[in-house]
Formats: sequence, structure tokens, C-alpha cells
Amino acid sequence: MKGRGEIVEEIYRKNGGEVKEFKKFGGEIDVGYRIEYEKRITEIDVQMFGLISGDFNPVHFNEDVAAKTKFGGRVVHGMLTTGLVSAAVARMPGLVVLLETYFKYTAPVRIGDTVKVVGEVVEKEKNRYRLDVRCYVEGKVVV
Repeated sequence: MKGRGEIVEEIYRKNGGEVKEFKKFGGEIDVGYRIEYEKRITEIDVQMFGLISGDFNPVHFNEDVAAKTKFGGRVVHGMLTTGLVSAAVARMPGLVVLLETYFKYTAPVRIGDTVKVVGEVVEKEKNRYRLDVRCYVEGKVVV
């Protein structure tokens, strides 16, 4: 019988995720270093995020209700979209911990959209970095 971790990893891989082993990084990250990450948002992602977060706002789950909003239909949870920033930053070499974030949502993300996260190191002080990160759907900034 599979454990919970194995089940989650299997679901993650089936949905296009890649599980990487942690490797110690001995090099330097300089200003200008870039990270990129892409993920297509699925119905399963939205359902799972609702279960994990407890956010069952009808704008995410009920097409009839969502159609009457300024979005004109269902939208993905904003925090699900910004959660992809964490996935992108986790791909930086070495051990990375987010200490502070600020997000501005500029356009809705819909189920089926592929979100591309692009980040660039813009400041470096000792072993701390400040990144400018944006999320795009079809070239348009959404966060």
C-alpha cells in the first residue's frame, strides 16, 4: 500500500510536475540570475486548492454565479496562481526560503491557462536576494 507522500508525488508527476532532489550549491547567484517555471492550471488543481485552503468562493467553482461577476466566468484562486512563485523560487540552486512577498493581481487566470513565472535577481546582499517576479498568461502579466 502506498503512503500519502507517494500518492501525492504520483499525482504531481502525472500532472506534469518534476520532483528534484536537493543538491548543495556552492556557487554564487548574481544580479541578473533568472528563473522560469510553467504550469497549466487544471480543474483538479482548483478543486485541490479549494480543499487545502478552505476557499470555496463560488467565483472559483460555480460557473453560473461566476458568469455574473466582472470576470464573466470562473477564475482560478489568486493564491493558487501566486503559489507558483514558490515553485519557481524552489528551483533556484541551494536552500531557498521566501521571507517576504508582495503581489498585485492584474488579470484573471482561468482553468486551462498556462501560467509562466519569470523571476530575476535584482538585488544581492550577502546571502540574501531580492527578486522581481511576474506571472504571465499568453505573454500578459497576471501577477
